[in-house]
Amino acid sequence: MKSLFIDRSKDFFKMLSFDKAKWPAFYFEYVKNAPKAFSLYHKMINIDEKKIGERISSFERRYVDSCYQSIHALAPYEYGAARVIVKLSKGEKMDLSKVKVYIMGALRVGAIFSLDESSIFVDVLSLYDVGFSKLPEIVEDAFQIKKVEG
Repeated sequence: MKSLFIDRSKDFFKMLSFDKAKWPAFYFEYVKNAPKAFSLYHKMINIDEKKIGERISSFERRYVDSCYQSIHALAPYEYGAARVIVKLSKGEKMDLSKVKVYIMGALRVGAIFSLDESSIFVDVLSLYDVGFSKLPEIVEDAFQIKKVEG
């Protein structure tokens, strides 16, 4: 079975090795890891390249580093979220083989976004703000909302 999660969050933190002035350029290279997901995400939050650059430049290095130092704590909650998705797929008309959960470093606008009927986007920075332990709960909420809408 393929992985439900596409976790590129650790790649995001490579920007810490650069001078802060280069963070926007790094981000635009980083989003090429999942171009469709980021395209939908940027469209959903209605943001253009200039605002993206401003947003990335506004991040404090200490905050980003703190999130990076904590990222190892996310793994058990990914497992919990996967269990929630499998549980929800039983009895639902959700094709587990099509479900994708993108876990990415992004713009710290919100923890989770529904990209389409089977894909969600989790911003690890916003998730860090609310607590990694909330991942299973917010994934369940995202798929429950899709169930109500669908």
